Amino acid sequence: MKITNKVLEGYLNCKTKGRLKLAGESGTKSDYEAMTTEARQASREAALDKLVARLGEGGACRGIPATADTLRRGPPLLVDAVIEDEAASLRLDALKKTEGASKLGGHHYLPVLHVHGDKVGRQQKLLLAVLGLVLDRVQGLRPAVGLVARGPEGRLGKVNLDAKLYRQTEQVLGELERLQAGGEPPRLALNRHCQQCEFRQRCREQAEQADDISLLETVGEMELRRYNRKGLFTLTQLSCTFRLRKRGKRVKRTDWPRYPALQALAIRERKVHVLGTPDLPKKPVQVFLDAEGVEDGSFDYLLGVLVVEGEGQTMHSFWANSPDQEVQIFDAFLDLLDDREDFALFHYGGYERRLLRRMSGVVARKGLVDRALDKAVNVLSFLHANVYFPTFSNGLKDVGRYLGCTWTDKDASGLQSLVWRDRWEHMRDQCWKDRLLTYNAEDCAACQATIRNPVPRQ
Repeated sequence: MKITNKVLEGYLNCKTKGRLKLAGESGTKSDYEAMTTEARQASREAALDKLVARLGEGGACRGIPATADTLRRGPPLLVDAVIEDEAASLRLDALKKTEGASKLGGHHYLPVLHVHGDKVGRQQKLLLAVLGLVLDRVQGLRPAVGLVARGPEGRLGKVNLDAKLYRQTEQVLGELERLQAGGEPPRLALNRHCQQCEFRQRCREQAEQADDISLLETVGEMELRRYNRKGLFTLTQLSCTFRLRKRGKRVKRTDWPRYPALQALAIRERKVHVLGTPDLPKKPVQVFLDAEGVEDGSFDYLLGVLVVEGEGQTMHSFWANSPDQEVQIFDAFLDLLDDREDFALFHYGGYERRLLRRMSGVVARKGLVDRALDKAVNVLSFLHANVYFPTFSNGLKDVGRYLGCTWTDKDASGLQSLVWRDRWEHMRDQCWKDRLLTYNAEDCAACQATIRNPVPRQ
């Protein structure tokens, strides 16, 4: 197959995904991927309409090949333009005319890439540079600048396309062209994109069969390459390299670095390993907080609070229909803390601490929020430093399931919660709200289990 936008985007997320897309294969889209694809497409269509209205000057061309003859005529804006040759067929969201000599004449074109959100990351910059390279084949000039059209409003911003970015892009295209010619496929390596990828189950099974190191979510791409250069490819190989570093007598720190080799050893031996002396605060009142929010973290619509006092425990769920109710549900959470002095506030990961800091500048009882922050304990940081479960990650689902926790929905995850909230927003069907309430309460219970269950020293 030719190199297309989907192949390029897939390759920039994961080389294996790019290869599979280039081979014409498809998998099962996750609910999250389907939701984001639909949202991106709607945002793109709205943005392109706005660009035509602002810049088209009545002469916008839409959905036509961006050939040299077409560009030579100099329309101010081309939308949904396609550049095609023997190797590639790429769609450009838009092409904007600008002054400057090229083989077209006294003008040339800048590539325009639509971005659904406000963030322009490495992938978006590389995509723009790819479009700049293929545009060079038509107009005989590599644009020094690309444009991003942000959100449904199509707000234009500039991205510099320098020589370094073009060199990286040439390498990407070269690797894809090598795969096109039947070259050796890239080595499979799981990464963060896997959880939303259509090939996630297929690659996961392949990695487990190979006992691949990339199964460890704490091992990043650079660290994985270092292991591979040393001839380490499997978890079993990695586990055999574990050596506890001796500390000098003057070292007073009580925490430990994270050892991927010890994680691999825990998986191989199927038992828990503990370093140091884990020390969690023991208070008469334990409060477990779990928040659900929108993807950019600007609005938290559900606060789950599990309060444990003595032998009794109570679950509280505070729900907001819209952002204007967020302060109200946070105040309800503060009411639970207001009459309690000696408590510990447990949460799993850094999301809830960021919520507390954000709300500190909004709510009236700032002193109470500061006290909550002072008593907040990130259970994940405690596990990361001291405890090695025989799991591929320290995520709440992996650790919780090892400790015997269950989730009603087998697909329960942070990404899936975004889908459920989106469906509730559009349908207002109680079933989606119920799923979120159940999922949130089960997360609170799992957080409790991580500190309630004694971790045996092995």
